[in-house]
Amino acid sequence: MRAMGVLAAVLFGVYLSIRGLAALYAVLDLWYAVRRTWPRMVRGLVVWGGITAVAVWRLAPPYRSGFVFGLAGYVLFYLALFPLRDIGLRALARRPER
Repeated sequence: MRAMGVLAAVLFGVYLSIRGLAALYAVLDLWYAVRRTWPRMVRGLVVWGGITAVAVWRLAPPYRSGFVFGLAGYVLFYLALFPLRDIGLRALARRPER
């Protein structure tokens, strides 16, 4: 049963990592209208960052490590996609046209 709890914590960490990155991207996406949309941007960052901080603070140690693993694992996966994208685009550019 404890393994299921750790798995749930990992998945919750992945979910909050996705939401946190989306909140960070909201700043970039809405920068053209920052004067109107800054409350939405700040609210997203505070809400998702706050939920993440409370989860790290309140979870029991075995679940906390799973949660942090989910957070960090998704961010590393996301960052690894950028060089892989470049490798794929270079490979496509080298292919001969049909």
